[in-house]
Amino acid sequence: MKQKPTHRIPGKPVIKATVKKEAGRTSAGPGSVSINLDKYGLWITLGLVSVLILIIFTDFITGSKYYLFKDIGSDTLNGWYTNIVLISKYLHTDGFPLWSHSQGLGQNLMAVSVTDPFSFIVYLFGQNNLAYGIVWMEICKIILTSVFMYLFFRLWKISPILNILGSVLYCFGGFMIVGGAWFGFSTEAFLMVFLLYSFEKLYRDGTWYLFPLSVALITSNQPINLYFYGLFLIFYFLFRYFSSENHSWRNFGKLTLQMTGLTLTGLLISSFFLVSQMQMLLDSPRVGGNSSHAAQLLSKPLFFIENGIYYATAIMRLFSNDLIGNGSNFHGWYNYLEAPMWYIGILPLLLMPQVFVLGSRRKKIAYGCFFLILLIPVILPFFRYAFWLFTGDYYRGYSIFISLFLLFSAIDVLNEVIHGKKINLLLLGVTLGVVFLLLYYPFESTSKFVDTDLRTVIANFIVIYAILVFLLKFEKYRSLVVFVLVVVVGIELAYMNNKTVNNRLAVTRNEMMEKAGYNDYTVDAIGFLKSHDHQYFRVNKDYTSDPAIHTSFNDAKVQGYYGSMSYHSFNQKYYIRFLEEMNIIQKGEETQTRAVVGLVAKPLLQNLVSTKYNLCKRSIPPILRMTYDSIARFGNVTIMRNNHFLPLGFTYDTYIPESQLLSCSERTREQILQEAVAAAEPVDPGIRSLRQFELSDTLHEYTFIDYFKDIDSRKKDTLQITKFTENRIKGTISLKEKKLLFFSIPYDKGWHAVVDGNATQPVLCNLGFMGLLLSPGDHHVELYYRPPFYNPSLWITIVSLLAYLAMISADRSYFRKKAKKEDVQDL
Repeated sequence: MKQKPTHRIPGKPVIKATVKKEAGRTSAGPGSVSINLDKYGLWITLGLVSVLILIIFTDFITGSKYYLFKDIGSDTLNGWYTNIVLISKYLHTDGFPLWSHSQGLGQNLMAVSVTDPFSFIVYLFGQNNLAYGIVWMEICKIILTSVFMYLFFRLWKISPILNILGSVLYCFGGFMIVGGAWFGFSTEAFLMVFLLYSFEKLYRDGTWYLFPLSVALITSNQPINLYFYGLFLIFYFLFRYFSSENHSWRNFGKLTLQMTGLTLTGLLISSFFLVSQMQMLLDSPRVGGNSSHAAQLLSKPLFFIENGIYYATAIMRLFSNDLIGNGSNFHGWYNYLEAPMWYIGILPLLLMPQVFVLGSRRKKIAYGCFFLILLIPVILPFFRYAFWLFTGDYYRGYSIFISLFLLFSAIDVLNEVIHGKKINLLLLGVTLGVVFLLLYYPFESTSKFVDTDLRTVIANFIVIYAILVFLLKFEKYRSLVVFVLVVVVGIELAYMNNKTVNNRLAVTRNEMMEKAGYNDYTVDAIGFLKSHDHQYFRVNKDYTSDPAIHTSFNDAKVQGYYGSMSYHSFNQKYYIRFLEEMNIIQKGEETQTRAVVGLVAKPLLQNLVSTKYNLCKRSIPPILRMTYDSIARFGNVTIMRNNHFLPLGFTYDTYIPESQLLSCSERTREQILQEAVAAAEPVDPGIRSLRQFELSDTLHEYTFIDYFKDIDSRKKDTLQITKFTENRIKGTISLKEKKLLFFSIPYDKGWHAVVDGNATQPVLCNLGFMGLLLSPGDHHVELYYRPPFYNPSLWITIVSLLAYLAMISADRSYFRKKAKKEDVQDL
């Protein structure tokens, strides 16, 4: 009887990587130890990760502090937290998040609502415990990342104990912990590992079905990351393939085509979220507008060199996240988050150079090319700008590439040593000298630039690691030394990350309960207004509820009202255009398109966008005293009600072409918009039938009497709203003459109108808003929001997902039948 072949079910190998079975290649010591590690290695990893989590996150797990930061990490409070509160409410009231009137004057939030799968962990804690749920979201990321990192290294066919070591180093590296304090970066760290694991499964044994899933998750979360991480994967693929002694151009081409097809499959699966993400990017002033950094960054010379503190920061961040300061006390280049975050333990710094002497000639070349490609953008910043497509000058995601290179090379070196190679002691000595030179080099005044106590601790760890690496030359101690290395690495990561996480200015449970920050007397005032006024209205505040060191622009999202301020990476393009044309923000100033002050200091424009109430902590300005009444007071917050309130949906019978409006002064523009609608050019023929505003009417001084007269004219015919939700508005209006019905909602192609049962296209007006041209008579008006390409992209995702599942089923069925047939033949 012939020997029975073995089969992998399901999936057919594309490339079967050959692993040489040399003496000692399958164990890290005695056979029983190896078997135990191989069998229980994942559980050991999870145990070690859990211990480190308990040490580092104790205060957050017990709830005495929340994983929200008031220092340089204020984005967690002013951005992410406000958004998670809004989306949580939205899911309970309006269902799947689309348009929200709480982001600025309104914006499509679909692209940033549910695209991070880990955010649902926070939602599970309920609206009253969202702040506490955040740390569990981050813990789940660390645990899940450790699982896939362990599985990834196991595919390398290395010693099991190194799977544990590599997983722990990655999960508690700078990108995961420092970046994790901004939430989104830790998600990216997990997605990167999942992508690499899915590639290794494809590369090693032809298991293809995880690859399109990893592409779909990355693209849904942030499409641009498919480009960034795809670049890294290309280089990693070339590195893995050509560092192997067994490769052929035929298999290379076959695998490349397969990866291309699977990537397209992943893109199709992600279509629903991909389209919304791309729409957000293209509709933002930073991408589709005129506020990009590109011109400034492209003006830099190709080979320009940064200042000394830039290179000093790059070096210091190799040793620790906090060697040059923590949080807002960071003294390096840029800031705590956007400076290099490539600390991934001290041990890789000593081991990485050994890869160029211990590996095969092919592997040395591959590592050298990989290292050079990664190093050039660090030395020459122009190439880093090019990597970011000239949209930013920071590091962010680029840090993870350097970290992974250091980690991979260190693990590779340890694996070679465990299996018989000798550490090059001369190179180790040189490396040790260089590391100490860099650690103690006086880049700046040491007392101000470097944490000298932490530096001493790092120096001690370097010495301990150097001794342990030296002891690896003794074969009989090798298993014990590797075990001790894992223990020391655990101690180092616990110590370093404890400083990183717990030396930050975080929100405490007591602070959340005080009448301050987002829980100040604004909450009582808004509650009072909602219980007494059921109209649609916006609220203006002459203060912000600042829980952090930076100004909060998203109070409306967490305190439950409609305002005009907004903090968002990609604010609505037409709202930004309106603010620019009204000289509220500076054209082309990228920072101002993200942190939008809104109409806080513009009383005339506040009224134009249906602002009915002003909440005041400061002295009441004269213009408010003339037009508002004080109706209530809660703590230090006074509620002022607008006596000349314009509801959502008022009418104009007069128009002015945009070009004429923009030829006037800033103050005159505000006055004209009280009387005439600004028509986008070329002016719609229907709007031309309205009376045209004459600029000569602006020559006289605009008084309160003129203002009151204009408001009375606007209020003469208004929409009587019968239904209002975030995505649908219904109402009736009766007109005696042709007019334009104006809505202070930023123009978006996703808004559709139905007038008297007939679809009507809203027109762009007032420099960024939308209106409907109505004839005389009684009208039923409905506005509803559906993002562009919503239905087609949803169907593409559904069909692609079904096809993907069918392909998996067919693959499993095919190989079961093939295995069964071969079993019969063997008999």
